[in-house]
Amino acid sequence: MLLPAQVAKLKTLALLHASQLVTLAGPKRPRVGVEMSKLAIIRDGGMLIRDGIIESVGLSGEIEKNARDAEIIDARDRVVLSGFVDAHTHLVFAGDRLDDFERRAKGESYEQIAAAGGGIWSTVEKTRAAKDVDLFAQAKRRADWF
Repeated sequence: MLLPAQVAKLKTLALLHASQLVTLAGPKRPRVGVEMSKLAIIRDGGMLIRDGIIESVGLSGEIEKNARDAEIIDARDRVVLSGFVDAHTHLVFAGDRLDDFERRAKGESYEQIAAAGGGIWSTVEKTRAAKDVDLFAQAKRRADWF
């Protein structure tokens, strides 16, 4: 939570022209199973943030009308998530968990995925087998991208 003096220093921001703005509209609880694949996506999306709070999301043209006092951030070629998402992301790893995610979105349990050879241990094994130089190069690319 911010103190009033800290809120006063926050800039008004307008993120405009996002290739995809994911609103996460839907149930007011964590999504499970097939719900994870149902996203509300706005193309050429915009987001207005005032006093550290998301004030509105929508098409960039609509957001821009209310953003006269805002610092504009061009989000072209980016995906914007309109809220806090704890992605639990690691910088250094090999392999990916895309198959796990797709299977979870189809309703499979983590236990079923692990029993089929997926899950965290598949990534751990790939990371342990990778060369340090390759892990470093991948981590650098990820850091530069973020």
